[in-house]
Amino acid sequence: MVALMVGLLIMTGCDDPTNVGQGLLDSQAGETRVITLQPNSVTAGDRSDPTGGNAASGAVMSLMGVVDDPVRGRMSSQGLIDFVPSNQFGADFLNASVDWAELSLNLDYRYGDTTSVVQFDLYEVPADWQSVAINAGSVIALGSKIDSYEVAAKEGLASFVLPEAWIQEYDTILRDGSFSDLFHGFAMVPTDGQAIVGFRFSESTLRASATPGDTVAFALSKVGSLTSMPDSPPSSGRVFLGDGSARGVDVRFPLQGEELAETLIHRVILSLEIDNISSSYPAGFLRPLPAVIGLEAVSEDGESRLEIAEVAVNTEGRFVMDNTTLTNVFQSANLGKSVLDRFELYFPTDQSGVGFFVLPTTANELAIEALVTATPIN
Repeated sequence: MVALMVGLLIMTGCDDPTNVGQGLLDSQAGETRVITLQPNSVTAGDRSDPTGGNAASGAVMSLMGVVDDPVRGRMSSQGLIDFVPSNQFGADFLNASVDWAELSLNLDYRYGDTTSVVQFDLYEVPADWQSVAINAGSVIALGSKIDSYEVAAKEGLASFVLPEAWIQEYDTILRDGSFSDLFHGFAMVPTDGQAIVGFRFSESTLRASATPGDTVAFALSKVGSLTSMPDSPPSSGRVFLGDGSARGVDVRFPLQGEELAETLIHRVILSLEIDNISSSYPAGFLRPLPAVIGLEAVSEDGESRLEIAEVAVNTEGRFVMDNTTLTNVFQSANLGKSVLDRFELYFPTDQSGVGFFVLPTTANELAIEALVTATPIN
């Protein structure tokens, strides 16, 4: 972190961004002015959105389904879920044979046609997987197919009874004290439908019963979503900034251009305006959008990263970033004393959806701008 701060930022310790450079001006300084700075480029980047999580951090749900989005095209998500025993099981369950089991999942997210039914195949996951390592472009090996199911795109608990063959195969594992080491969860692979749904941690369980024992519950412990969605064509004049996407958005500003030559930067306000594309969607198509966007400063090698801000959309439909860190990054880059290569836009991991924004990339339509308050030094 120390190396990152030194590399990206030179001016630090200023609480008020309007005071950056204060005391450095002499009698020959020009008049302070506000410069509207547009990016050199807005392009698709290589940042893949993290889509795995556990009960403590990361993604908050597992997404599954497929939908033909009118703007982006065909989008799909394969869901990963794993469980741990929710409490100490009694002797009645441990000493009998399991005769019934089901998945009870809390459906709490919908994208697409809410009247549709999502069909999917349930697979075993044969090896352990780390939720923190799961992102949109991850690949997870699948084991045997367990059964085929369908689920209506409606909020609430959805139940999926597991077949007798699976129960017989996993009878001893379900009752084993090392269950968490022996069992690696399920993969939900969509086969048809017009919606992507999400299953949340709370109230989602794997339940099992053994005669004459009571029914026991295994709590949902970690989730992951493996998503697939089209990139924007390079010639389209726009780029997608998508939650759950394998591609992010890179933004580069001319921080050493003619407009900022020999200036002291006091304040930077970066704003992003989102295109309203709601008219492209039919009635009844539910399209929840991310409410928070993040921005990072990134070095050319991608190793050094500094979080600038994570901000919520305002009442005008804009994301506005205005803090000392952003100002210092601009000033340091303007002086040629930083390793800054680009800014990256991203969505915080815990939003866990597939909503997206469309950003124009052509010069006369750019939706991103930086208002730079600066004083020229004559």
